[in-house]
Amino acid sequence: MYGFMKLLPLTLSALAAAVPTQLEKRADTSYDDTVRFDDLKTSVVAPQLFPVGLYHGIQYGGVVVLEPVQGLASVVPHSPPHQAGAAGPIDLLQLGTITLNTYAQLKTGPGVKSFDLQSFYFGLGTDTGTTAGLAQGGTLAVTGFNTQGQQVPTVSLAYAPIGSLNQPLKFATFPDSYKNLVNVSIGVAVSEPLTERTYIALDNVKHINHS
Repeated sequence: MYGFMKLLPLTLSALAAAVPTQLEKRADTSYDDTVRFDDLKTSVVAPQLFPVGLYHGIQYGGVVVLEPVQGLASVVPHSPPHQAGAAGPIDLLQLGTITLNTYAQLKTGPGVKSFDLQSFYFGLGTDTGTTAGLAQGGTLAVTGFNTQGQQVPTVSLAYAPIGSLNQPLKFATFPDSYKNLVNVSIGVAVSEPLTERTYIALDNVKHINHS
């Protein structure tokens, strides 16, 4: 018994030293309403020359910075002056049985292993090459892949403006399955009157990065 009691502290000490090396430490960075795109440069006349690119640890694909003109805009930012916009009338993305005509992609940037998508504001408008145009009703399809290589369930988001100009964006939240993602695709599944000439507006994207 004495020998066992003598060895016990040494055994516990060894276990304590081993545990930290077995647990993976993860640094989390939360981006709430700071992801407003307001600190990015753009042009009212030619916003396509100002892609969002790498922003707050996330690589935005197919997305530019927009500054809608009050009185002429189809949809307006939730937090002015800027919002992000995706337009691609000739782009098609096939995700299972869903075809996304206009779409944006969010991917992990350098130093980010995964992210949780929590919420954002969105709207749909006529793609005219600028922010001028008309608000359009339609449905967004959102999906993505997690760190296990599994596709997460598709979330459908309906947008139904009550007018054609200066329409507010709609708030959307995402389920727990939208955690530990490596990419997300946000696309127009259906819209009126022309799906292929619809642009997506995004603002106040809330996500948590894991590194």
